[in-house]
Amino acid sequence: MYFSIKYKYMILYSLLTIFPLIMLELLIYQFWTIKYYDNAVDAQTRMIQQLDHSMTVIYEKWGSDTEKLFSVQDGLVQDLAGGLHFNVPSDLLIMNANGQILYTSNDRINGSSSIESEVNARAPESGNFTIKENKRKMLVIYQKNPVTGLRSISITEVAAIYENNAYLKKWMTYLILLSTVFSVFSIVLISLHVAAPIRSLRKQINAIDDGEFKNTSDQVVIIKDEIWEIGISFQKIMLKLQEQINLQFQLKMATNQSKFKALQSQINPHFLHNTLETINSLAIIHEVPLIAQISRSLSKMFRYNTVQDAEDVLLKEELDHVDHYLKVQLIRFDGWIECEQRIDPQILEHRTIKFILQPIVENCFTHAFNHVTDKGMIRIEGTLEQDHILIRVNDNGTGMPEDKIQSMNEALRAYDSKPEHADDARVSDSIGVYNVNYRLKIAYGEAYGLQYENISPRGLSVRIKIPVNQS
Repeated sequence: MYFSIKYKYMILYSLLTIFPLIMLELLIYQFWTIKYYDNAVDAQTRMIQQLDHSMTVIYEKWGSDTEKLFSVQDGLVQDLAGGLHFNVPSDLLIMNANGQILYTSNDRINGSSSIESEVNARAPESGNFTIKENKRKMLVIYQKNPVTGLRSISITEVAAIYENNAYLKKWMTYLILLSTVFSVFSIVLISLHVAAPIRSLRKQINAIDDGEFKNTSDQVVIIKDEIWEIGISFQKIMLKLQEQINLQFQLKMATNQSKFKALQSQINPHFLHNTLETINSLAIIHEVPLIAQISRSLSKMFRYNTVQDAEDVLLKEELDHVDHYLKVQLIRFDGWIECEQRIDPQILEHRTIKFILQPIVENCFTHAFNHVTDKGMIRIEGTLEQDHILIRVNDNGTGMPEDKIQSMNEALRAYDSKPEHADDARVSDSIGVYNVNYRLKIAYGEAYGLQYENISPRGLSVRIKIPVNQS
């Protein structure tokens, strides 16, 4: 079941804020209610103590006969008791030591009440307790006068005390509702704010799923947090992924372009392959070995170009392809140019992309020996270095000026597949060293590719650096 993260945050924040806040407010309300009740009890107690003190003064002045005191002095104690004003409506009783009621503010209270019995049964001279009387909870506060022996008693209904506290309950209800509304509003805003980067990240992922790459790293973020860092990391991954996709596409296009340019003159490669095989057979029959060798080498070159569709091949296959090319060219130059190969056997089983050697060797035949009268030499060397493979194609031709080599190497390092960079006659072949360099950098990274340098006493060396890629 799908459940949006913003709603999860809302529920979580509600559990962590609203409910604890309501519980806190209820505890505060309970505390103030208890406090209000205790204050009411204290106020009632002080009134009873004041009455008891007044009766002590009257007793000492008018004598010790309590019955006479209440009957003869018409209304003296009655007026005193009637002048008391309790904060909460209460009934007042005055009893003697025998439990006889001498005064009551409520004629309905008589000696048969359980309240009087409970007071008489209690040992302490003063105190309070609650008791149920006619299904009503009553608060009883009593005070025994040690001088007169009389007991002053106030009887208050507990519900009446809490009725005076109704305004607090009303305001507390308003406070709970207001704080709940404010908390809900705050939780919604916080949840939307916290979930906003996640929603943005989700939109980016959905866009990538639909094939759209959008860079949103330029958005203004006021508060940066871990989710923001995740978004930035995702942006970097997305850009790298987009770059890799573009590079792979460009590599595919460059490889296809190389194949196309190498084969554009071949109307039917299979027909030409079969024709060359026929020529090879006829040359063997008529004992013409050079024609047989040329046709056989050309046939294998065409097969390498057309049959193998893999993007990468074994180095020994690439070297075999160059070897077939050399056999054709060396027959053409009739011993005027020779070739030598020094290949470390350890690199033969490593893999590389196709068509990286023939364009370099072809440039040697095309440009290296134009103004040389001595015998030409092409040397191909392959060594396994610590973390890469290095292939050198050396010739003893005329070489190149140092400023031209420096300019060419800079162009090779900065090459971005634009054909206008290949403006030198040395590197303007149909497949081209720039194309080789570009495909190597796309396939393996900026650390790999081609580099030119002069060799002593004369000649030119092309260094081809590829990564170790064991088959």
